[in-house]
Amino acid sequence: MKDPRLVPVEIAVMLLQEIPQKMLRGIDLKGIKTEAQTLVYSFMTLEDLAEQGMLDALVSKGRELIPVWRDLRAKAKAPSEALNAAKVRFAAITLTGVPNRVGREPRLYSGVDSLWGTIVSVKPFDGLRATVVDAGERFDVVTNLQAREEEIVAFAILPPRRFDSYVSEGMFIEAEGEGRSGQPAVPTERGKGAIEAVLREEAARLKVKI
Repeated sequence: MKDPRLVPVEIAVMLLQEIPQKMLRGIDLKGIKTEAQTLVYSFMTLEDLAEQGMLDALVSKGRELIPVWRDLRAKAKAPSEALNAAKVRFAAITLTGVPNRVGREPRLYSGVDSLWGTIVSVKPFDGLRATVVDAGERFDVVTNLQAREEEIVAFAILPPRRFDSYVSEGMFIEAEGEGRSGQPAVPTERGKGAIEAVLREEAARLKVKI
C-alpha cells in the first residue's frame, strides 16, 4: 500500500500534464513523472524513503518549477493562465516540500502544508470572497466564509481551482490554537477531514488512486 502522504505528489504531476507544454519549456516533465512513480510505487514509507536518500531527486525537480511559476504568474492575463501558473506553484510546493512531511501522521491531509496567514485583502463576488493571505508568501484563497482584512487565519495549500475570474490556491481550515503568519498550522480533526475531502475529489477527477 502506498504512503497516503505521496498522493498529493501524484496529483501535482497530473496537474502539470494539464498545462500546455509550451508553457513548461525547460522542464523535464517525463523526469518528474519518473521520480514521482519511483517513490509512490516503491510502497515504502516516507520515512524509509528519506533514510535511503530517495527524496532528493524529486525535490531537485521541484525546485526547477519555482522560476517557471514566477514567470507564468507575472505574464498571466486571463484566468486560465493564472490557473496554469497556480498549478505549477502547487507542484513546486508539493515536490520540494516532501521531506518536510517525514514524521507527520501517515494520512492524506499530511501530504499538503497548512499555514497561518494574515488576510491582506478581501473582494466580494457572487456570494464568495476572493482573499489574499500573507504567510511569508502571498496566496489567493476564495472562500464562502466571512473574512476581514488583518485577520489571522489557518489555511491549507491545495490544488488550485478557478471561481469565475479568480483562482483559489487553498482553503481556510479549522486549526488548533493560534499562530503567527508563516507558521505551520495544525488542523483539527474537522480541518483534516475538509482537506482530505478536497484531495479525494481532485484525485478522483485526475484518476489518481488512493
